[in-house]
Amino acid sequence: MKVHFKGTRGSIPIAPSSQIISEKVVECLLAARGKDLRSEGQIRSFVEKELPFHIGHTYGGNTSCVHIETGSDDYLIFDGGSGLYPLGQEIIGNQISGKTFHIFFSHLHYDHIQGIPFFGPAYDPDNQIIFHGSHKTIEKALKDQMHAPFFPVTFDTFKAKISFETHAPGDVVSVCDSKISIHEQNHPGISYGYRIDQGEKSVVYSTDAEHPCQAHGKSYPFLDFIQGANLLIFDAPYTHDQSIGARENWGHSSNIMGVELAARAKVSNLALFHHDPATSDSELDDFLCHTKKFLNRSKMAVKETQPGIPGSPSQRSHPHNVIVAYDGLIFEV
Repeated sequence: MKVHFKGTRGSIPIAPSSQIISEKVVECLLAARGKDLRSEGQIRSFVEKELPFHIGHTYGGNTSCVHIETGSDDYLIFDGGSGLYPLGQEIIGNQISGKTFHIFFSHLHYDHIQGIPFFGPAYDPDNQIIFHGSHKTIEKALKDQMHAPFFPVTFDTFKAKISFETHAPGDVVSVCDSKISIHEQNHPGISYGYRIDQGEKSVVYSTDAEHPCQAHGKSYPFLDFIQGANLLIFDAPYTHDQSIGARENWGHSSNIMGVELAARAKVSNLALFHHDPATSDSELDDFLCHTKKFLNRSKMAVKETQPGIPGSPSQRSHPHNVIVAYDGLIFEV
């Protein structure tokens, strides 16, 4: 499976200002002083291998959208934030038509559906789009956002064959040569996480979810849901201090909670996702550095002789890898 991150921000799409771009250029030129960069190849190698990510690249500004390539002819997509637009443009640019698109929604907040009106393949009569989710108001929500005074054309303008399928938490849906399990999550209005299993490979898409005190107990259903996953895409717009402070009960989680849950469930790779729109590229670099430092320091975990009573140390081995997801990232499972 290949996981294509098309939109990784939360709340609202953002774009870098001219001042931010100018500052990146200045930092790049300062870092290049004294380097032998006479050829284009040398320049590209310097940008890719020597510059910090926040200078040579950007984490992007599109809201939630992940495309998982399973080997099936059909498309498997999670959430329809503004990241759905570049995915659609890519499909149209490659002259791809006559396809079926399965789009699963975590929930219906605007940053997860705002890309639907701009999804180019929806205007192709040879395509079929099946919207999936556990909220019974999916059809109403998608049609309401494409209605005056919010949008100039209506949902009926779409030419593709469109249908809706509602699933209950605990259901297992078979699409795109995969089995997709559904888990209810703690978020205002309720959100749903998805586990995609294909053979021995598994990916969990879990955004917009807050994990309460019960997450620290031995019995926590989310741990069973993510158990042994190859990749966990985890909602982490906050630091630990933010998640238990001013932003507690906002329906989101932290990098530290992500590491803890991934470690306990023996998840191989953890991708931090749904970044706060106010967090800069430089701050996200620092966020990743802090997360990795926490992971390394927590490698020596503590066994419990009884719940809440520490015993002898035990080697912690998971997750093997932590990344901060960015728009355009392709992660192969």
